[in-house]
Amino acid sequence: MKQGLLLLFCFFILYTGQGIVYGQGSSCENLDPFCAGDEELVFPNSNVNNSAIANGEVGPDYGCLLSQPYPAWFYLQVEETGNLRFNISQFQNEDGSGSQYDVDFIVWGPFERTDEYCSDQSLVAQNIIDCSYEPAAIEQMDIPNAEAGQVYVVLITNYDQLPGFISLRQTNADQATSGSTDCGILDEVLGPDRVICGKEETILDASTSGVERYEWYRFNEAADSFEIIPGQEEATLTVRDSGRYKVIVYENVTERPDEDEIEISFYSKPLANTPEDLYICNPNQTTIDLTSASPEILSGNSGEENYRVNFYASLQDFEAGNRITNAAAFPIEQSGEIIAQVEGEESACLSQQILFQIEPAYLPENFLPQESILCVNPDGSVPDQAGLGEDLGADYDYHWIAEGDTISTEAILNFTQIPDFNELSLNITNTISGCTGAFQTRLSVFSRPDMLSIEIAGSDFTGGYIITAEATAGAGIQDATYQYRADDGPWQESPVFRNLAPGYHRISAREINGCGTTTSEEFYLVGYPRFFTPNSDGYNDTWTIENTPEIQILKLYIFDRYGKLLKELFPGGQGWDGTYNGHPLPVEDYWFRIEFEMLDGTRGDFGGNFTLKR
Repeated sequence: MKQGLLLLFCFFILYTGQGIVYGQGSSCENLDPFCAGDEELVFPNSNVNNSAIANGEVGPDYGCLLSQPYPAWFYLQVEETGNLRFNISQFQNEDGSGSQYDVDFIVWGPFERTDEYCSDQSLVAQNIIDCSYEPAAIEQMDIPNAEAGQVYVVLITNYDQLPGFISLRQTNADQATSGSTDCGILDEVLGPDRVICGKEETILDASTSGVERYEWYRFNEAADSFEIIPGQEEATLTVRDSGRYKVIVYENVTERPDEDEIEISFYSKPLANTPEDLYICNPNQTTIDLTSASPEILSGNSGEENYRVNFYASLQDFEAGNRITNAAAFPIEQSGEIIAQVEGEESACLSQQILFQIEPAYLPENFLPQESILCVNPDGSVPDQAGLGEDLGADYDYHWIAEGDTISTEAILNFTQIPDFNELSLNITNTISGCTGAFQTRLSVFSRPDMLSIEIAGSDFTGGYIITAEATAGAGIQDATYQYRADDGPWQESPVFRNLAPGYHRISAREINGCGTTTSEEFYLVGYPRFFTPNSDGYNDTWTIENTPEIQILKLYIFDRYGKLLKELFPGGQGWDGTYNGHPLPVEDYWFRIEFEMLDGTRGDFGGNFTLKR
């Protein structure tokens, strides 16, 4: 951690009444730094009580200073480029009170920090910037156009040779063209504290111009102090361990020290494992918890610090640093890609980014109906393919449960016999998404009719036939419901059929849940044809009424519309061909009359009409 600069201005030991107050640098080789900013600097002058040097040394060109009594040598370093203007004053007391003493000064420069400021070749007339030998207690010192990094040497003398205090204050610090001074050798060269992520070493560089030598230190926590690192005297230091480090540099002219400090922290680069995709199990789900993927993403990281996972909704958000703030309840708009990155909470070290998906994984909402139908044979046996359910693929687990016990883990629940339970449950799990579904159904067992009996009543000659069918369920089948139809006609709930045309017919009965159909034997209804077409095409060319076991035709007569007898037919004959005395009759309606005998011996007669068509 940066501790500040060692030398902000010179150190002073003040006179307390009993001891000696030591003055400033009495020779150029012992010059002290000074600086001035917004505050006034006050320090003791050189005088007979604190200095053995009564006059300036031989060699420098002192310019306007005809004498140099009790010299005090300083240097200043320019921090910001601009004009520098100072008031230098000398009073009896530190607070500026008491007698005023004549103060004089001279400034040489500018110099680079690597120059020998105090040599006779440096302190020459052409390097004099400003000088005053006026008999005044307040002097103005100007250094125009000072550039950052330059060094100036200042000599202040005590003409009255009396103990007192010198005040130094920059008077143009608030002006736009003003510069500033810096008394430090180092300019925070080590920089801010460093966190090193995923690397084994870092290099500290304290390279500074005008430095004679370097010393490197590491802080010993046990001893609570910095300890010098032996053999490290270069401007750079390779660091491989976390800790606090310090460098002390010594200025090459004055050998005055300055220091800078830094703390180095090494951390492993966090790991980010790609998790399994997150799945949306509920189609009504509006948010998803992205943090549920955090344990898998963080697995494998060391315990040297705490970690957090940052989630991003897009690459653009990741590059802009816009992480998802509501990761525990992230709104679901659609399936998509999520970017995640692990961050060390202490180090702020970052892992590589990883990607995973949000995917819908809905199970069928109505996978089982409220009622499931098991179709069996009429004798109670179960067909080979009788089963419930649907195979959704290899990524699903199935648990069929009846009366609290798992009876199968197959996708399709097959039966070999009629079960003795009615309530059935199925739990399905998607092994990839983890989505689960629970379904219930009531099992009902049905079969096609075991038997279908037909009852025939009436006739075509007694108001029409009435056909009544009766379907009988198989063994153990209860509450079965059937539908019926005649021949290929429509299905109906009623087992009674009327107005069937004469001829051959069959009645079928089916179980309404699709468990099969049973069809009766073919039967024949005796009746009369309603039309015939004597056009020699081989179809309906003649008209007659045939005998059946139920009805025997005794007599059959055909008349025209006026009642004229046209033909008498005999059962088993050729039938009427639509002629009279060999002449074709016109297209129109004709009448017939029969006498018949029923199977039970009952006799009757019946008359009706039919149509001749050509």
